[in-house]
Amino acid sequence: MKEKIVCVEWDDASFNQGYYDKKSPEDFRQVRTRTVGHLIKKSSKEVLVSIDRFYNPAGKLENDRHITTIPRKMIKKITYLKEE
Repeated sequence: MKEKIVCVEWDDASFNQGYYDKKSPEDFRQVRTRTVGHLIKKSSKEVLVSIDRFYNPAGKLENDRHITTIPRKMIKKITYLKEE
């Protein structure tokens, strides 16, 4: 069975509970993030990636778990990883 394993590089929101410091603007930027997993769905609006994938004894896909939904506008790059 052919799996599509991907690495999605994207900019996520960040949170800082302190006061804004003009001398350290880098403390208040978005966070570059990489999510690696099974590609579930790719559309013009979003990409869905799961960390866990479960199969029945016959090898048929049953379901996915731990799913990350990444809005397309936040994605910088998608890399398809080679299956060994």
